[in-house]
Amino acid sequence: MTTRTKATGLLFGLLLSFSVSCMDTEPGGLYRRTVPIAGINVDTDGPDEVVKALGHPSSRANGWWVDEHRFDMEFRVWYYKGVGRVIFRSDTMTVYATEADKNQMGGPHTN
Repeated sequence: MTTRTKATGLLFGLLLSFSVSCMDTEPGGLYRRTVPIAGINVDTDGPDEVVKALGHPSSRANGWWVDEHRFDMEFRVWYYKGVGRVIFRSDTMTVYATEADKNQMGGPHTN
């Protein structure tokens, strides 16, 4: 086997492994690795329902790490100390997602 053949095989292997690691469950889909907060209904609840279920947030912020590589400013996030985060769509203010996190310290830059 020549050096060129080995290099081509190595390059092909690297490209294949990279393409597999970039695949998602479905186009535009989002794979969440966190447990949702019980009592909050995604796509239905708004701020009033969240306040009734959890009370007022410890803090609020604009922007959210959608995944490990993407920060999106279009979301509004409410932080609850010892509970987690509630993420709202900015256009409709309905719940987009929740993330239970007992280690949440109540601020956007602390967890």
